[in-house]
Amino acid sequence: MRVLGIDPGTIVTGFGFVDEEDNHLFYINSGTINLSQKSDIGIRFQQIYNEVEKLIQSFKPNAVIMEKGFYSKNVQTVIKLAQVNGIIMLASVNAAIPVLEYTPLEVKLAVVGYGAAKKEQVQHMVSHILRMDKPISSHHEADALGVAICHLHRKVKYKK
Repeated sequence: MRVLGIDPGTIVTGFGFVDEEDNHLFYINSGTINLSQKSDIGIRFQQIYNEVEKLIQSFKPNAVIMEKGFYSKNVQTVIKLAQVNGIIMLASVNAAIPVLEYTPLEVKLAVVGYGAAKKEQVQHMVSHILRMDKPISSHHEADALGVAICHLHRKVKYKK
């Protein structure tokens, strides 16, 4: 099973592909979708949709997994992140790929074993679990890989 983990964002969206075979996890690819803060939000949404669509076409995941839950004092930020989630869901559903979500707490428990883990701890454990040769470039990338690991640890199987 191959999953695409996504850490949604309006400026930086992290993504990571992880395969599971015979109870072993394998790192495939990861990175970030970087957008200009100066660009109109509608243009950024279009870019996110197009990039996610390309990733799905290139790597053919069986499921798309995202972090859910938005916590911010700024209501506008919460709304924009919810819109990004909807855009990612649309790109996934248009490709007939199921979308699942996990809270940051669930991801931290699955990856680190501690729900209040710091971003650096998650980044370190993701690299360790996936036996990565290259350093993880950002916490967005680590969070995306972490949510993929969380899903695969739960052993939920979905057919394409």
